[in-house]
Amino acid sequence: MSLDVETLSVVTVFVTALVGALLVFAGLQNRSIRAPVWWGAAHIVNAAGLAFGLMLSSRAPVGATDFASGDVGNALILLGYGLTWSGARIFDGRKVRLAFIAFAPAVWLILCQFPGFAGNAELRFVTVSALLAALALRTAEELWRGRDEALMSRWPFVVVLLAQAAVLLGRVPLALWSESFRDSVLLQGLSQTVITFGTLLFTVILAFLELNMTKERTELKHKINSLVDPLSGVANRRAFLERAAHLLGRHEAEHEPIAMLLFDLDHFKQINDQLGHAAGDAVLQVFAGTASSTLGADVLFARIGGEEFASCLPVGDLDEAYAIAERVRRNFAAATARIRSNELRPSVSVGITLGRETGMTIGSLLSTADRALYRAKENGRNRVETETPDACAAGTPSIVPIIGTGRATSASRVKKRRWRTAM
Repeated sequence: MSLDVETLSVVTVFVTALVGALLVFAGLQNRSIRAPVWWGAAHIVNAAGLAFGLMLSSRAPVGATDFASGDVGNALILLGYGLTWSGARIFDGRKVRLAFIAFAPAVWLILCQFPGFAGNAELRFVTVSALLAALALRTAEELWRGRDEALMSRWPFVVVLLAQAAVLLGRVPLALWSESFRDSVLLQGLSQTVITFGTLLFTVILAFLELNMTKERTELKHKINSLVDPLSGVANRRAFLERAAHLLGRHEAEHEPIAMLLFDLDHFKQINDQLGHAAGDAVLQVFAGTASSTLGADVLFARIGGEEFASCLPVGDLDEAYAIAERVRRNFAAATARIRSNELRPSVSVGITLGRETGMTIGSLLSTADRALYRAKENGRNRVETETPDACAAGTPSIVPIIGTGRATSASRVKKRRWRTAM
């Protein structure tokens, strides 16, 4: 079975334009990621360039409109590659350089004004191939720079672009040694069929990877949003419980002590009532930022509800955990000096416990830390208290209301939460 080159070329033009329109539509549906619009525009421009080339190949070799069909066609394809490069920059949050987008097409059109270049089919072919390969490599480089983001489609995208650049550069020596240049006819017969089919295949694969990478970015954002508290910017309750359970399991395997720190901002209700909710939000953000910087980026720290935060981290002993909590308390007091009024001074109380025994649960550690936190509130607030788990505590669910792992008796719950209603 033989393939008609002209029919295959027409199909390539229409498919390229169609996937471009689909990418533009996808980009308009999700305004938070603008790259698909640029990639879609690149495919549409490439389709226009291929259409100009098809017009040239469908008529006599020499004609009055050769410039409009041949030179402008290649310029459009170069522009499309530049838009693909710009889309990669936008995808990873870098600025677009409009001058660089137009650089390759401008160089091509300027060179075409020189008779020595315009009449040399061999030189023209080598030049456009080199320019396209350079743009493909630049796009691959942009995507490689953002490799820290966990997107699986990024890697095949880079590989496809590198393969495309290799093909573009690889056909240069073949063109230089081809006898077809002597007749001023490029890529005839089977070779043109292969090139046309390869262009169609490359377009479809590239469009699929662009759409899939956009989809992965959206899903990753949703996943991150589901695990991050939007106000404070730290992990939320769900993320804390998942990661703390992992830490606890590792603690049991390595027999390493693990500390549970429970923070509660003092007089937070009064801050909201007297200074306004904006001031309350600012206090929460200041504490989250202060605690995160004090504990370090690798330490699990989360807002688990309201004005309550928690941290779970491996330590050497209870004294080390106490020193860490005290440092957080002092740093927060210093950071909120500008928010203080005559009557209200933002501060934090901290309850600590240390898990050493096997069989401990996150709920039991939180329950024990909550008892220490309650004692810190009773003893005047703005202080750190510790509590050692006992045999009963290991099986007692936490009384921290937002955790939802269980409840103590009604009388105990009323007693231990008395300080929460007096904040």
